[in-house]
Amino acid sequence: MSFEEINSVSCEFFDSHAHYYDERFFGEENPEGAEALLSTLFERGLLGVVNVSASYADALKVIEQAKHFERVYAAVGVHPEELENGGLGYIEQIERIRALAQSRDENKIAAIGEIGLDYYWRQDNKAAQADCFVRQLELACEIGLPVIIHDREAHGDCFETVLCYPEARGVFHSYSGSADMARELIKRGWYISFSGVVSFKNAVKIKEVAAVVPDDRILIETDAPYLAPHPFRGSLNHSGRLFYTASALADARGTTVDNISAITYRNAKSLFGI
Repeated sequence: MSFEEINSVSCEFFDSHAHYYDERFFGEENPEGAEALLSTLFERGLLGVVNVSASYADALKVIEQAKHFERVYAAVGVHPEELENGGLGYIEQIERIRALAQSRDENKIAAIGEIGLDYYWRQDNKAAQADCFVRQLELACEIGLPVIIHDREAHGDCFETVLCYPEARGVFHSYSGSADMARELIKRGWYISFSGVVSFKNAVKIKEVAAVVPDDRILIETDAPYLAPHPFRGSLNHSGRLFYTASALADARGTTVDNISAITYRNAKSLFGI
């Protein structure tokens, strides 16, 4: 990890989706650990981070990390790839997450997530994924929290599911669907978030979506440690690299990086209530 790189560009962004508990932040790529990296990023102007869990075990980690940083917030949920985790099935995990959410202010819980459907790795458990997704949408609606949606090669089913919950609100993270679907989601009050993928040369469809999302519905994220933007593709991602994602968004939208920073920060505060 080069801190010279962090010091060379603006860090004044709100990262709406990261995973700073991931083991990669405590390995060879970042030997000083996630906390040291976050401290440096906040010193350089990072506006905030939503640290997103994938399981109940991860939810405990994001809550703990949020205690150490004023501008780190927790999202707690069961990812479709984590229906079984640590000997717990998804129903038990959701019930334990429900208990954590009862103290949402104390635990700095800003959202239920990430939740959704993933047909890239598995399609043999679609029914279980759907049940897990619906249970967490119902939980979010019950307690009044936004949701963070994971949608990988399941665009139609994700869209149809959220249509069944018109009271739900939230964001489709690292959006990969069509511009038409984005427009329909936006009509229903959803936000669209863009990761480093928008900076990839072959991301023509995502750039087209980025051009049509209105100012009040766009978010920016890292999905750290994944999806590092060009020219860092494949390496450890972190919030200090949001500048490169913002630059790609600004180019697609015909605006400035400063404007991307301002509108995505405003939208994050509005959606997550921070």
